[in-house]
Amino acid sequence: MKYPKVLIVGQYFNTRRGGGITLSNLFTGWDKHNISCIAENIDDPNFEVCDKYYQLGSLENKRRFPFNLNLWKKHIRSGVVHKNVSPTNSSASDIKISWLKSKYFGLLQFTGLFHYKRRYKISNKLLLWIKENSPDIIYSQLSSIELIELVNDIHKKLGLPIAIHIMDDWPLTISKAGLFKSYWFKEIDKGFRRLLSHAKVLMSISEAMSKEYLIRYGYNFVPFHNPIDLKFWTLFSKQDYDFNDTFIILYAGRIGLGIKNSFFDIADAVSNLNSKGFKIRFHIQATNFHPVIEELRKFSFIKINPTLPYSDLPRIFSQSDLLLLPNDFESKSLIFLRYSMPTKASEYMVSGTPVLLYSSIETAVTSHALKYNWAYVVSSQSKTALECAISDLYENKMLRARLGNTAREYAINNYDGVVIRDQFRKSLIPE
Repeated sequence: MKYPKVLIVGQYFNTRRGGGITLSNLFTGWDKHNISCIAENIDDPNFEVCDKYYQLGSLENKRRFPFNLNLWKKHIRSGVVHKNVSPTNSSASDIKISWLKSKYFGLLQFTGLFHYKRRYKISNKLLLWIKENSPDIIYSQLSSIELIELVNDIHKKLGLPIAIHIMDDWPLTISKAGLFKSYWFKEIDKGFRRLLSHAKVLMSISEAMSKEYLIRYGYNFVPFHNPIDLKFWTLFSKQDYDFNDTFIILYAGRIGLGIKNSFFDIADAVSNLNSKGFKIRFHIQATNFHPVIEELRKFSFIKINPTLPYSDLPRIFSQSDLLLLPNDFESKSLIFLRYSMPTKASEYMVSGTPVLLYSSIETAVTSHALKYNWAYVVSSQSKTALECAISDLYENKMLRARLGNTAREYAINNYDGVVIRDQFRKSLIPE
């Protein structure tokens, strides 16, 4: 097989966040010599898939005046990231931001200066490293104006073709609030469209996104969702749909934009059912810290589990009685997540454990679940409907088994990593 040399820009391989997991699963089995990755704040990267990492540090991360005078600015080393050696003291996601600093970033968002304050510069050190790896193509999961311009700069400087893979509808939501939102929306949209016109390969995360982007941007996007290693996931796939004395609902994944307020609806529904004699526990295995977690601890039936290695997830998913896939219903969340397919969706499906999807009828994941019958769907914001759904799943073993088996069969037939990765590999081969 021919494995082109790929330079990945902006997202690094990891097993803790959706973009990094999808990236890891798409490139698993690739010739490691043909993968190089540049990103910011690289923390505990996956060296099994890729072992060439360059961290964008102070040499590349250039702040504009007056933000280059920022008192919170820290020197971050630019350069190669080695296995078992962290290039920074801490990851940005692990820093608890002070009240004053949070207000500062809120002000930047409101004024639109967040999009102005910095740009990436291709340092001589970075340019030399890229040339040493001699990539054939650039791949990027874009998410900001800085990455749009960095990918474009590398493209112009080295003449490399571009592959773009969109995970969620950030182009529509990145500048939807604050002063000058119209100006920044137009600037980011213009830069994004210019990059699309240069791209050789365009990919999306879902069929719904591809359809929308064809209408919005006039280009065909090929959908590539998170593929799964069938041997890895089916080893613990659920077979027994009885449950012990207590019914366990599990959520595993990030908590944040678009996925936070819905947890309180779930908690209220479970609380009401427990008051009626049900025995239900709600386990949350978050991959990041969020203040919502502390608020949820007040419920006695909620257990916040520690983060576990990715290798433990098949066993944890299959041991649960119900897997929760929630999205918030507020307009901002809906716009952001409308065309997304969560990374965990295919992993939930193949586990064989029934899935409860709590998400608006307007989202791609809801349409997909209803079309292929892989989840019990509650598509309107209703605690009463949630109670009915959880009650049905609690009391009906046949329903749980049917949902679990249907989802597993769909995942095996449609998300087999061997098949998807080969299609993905061929799409990145330069002509």
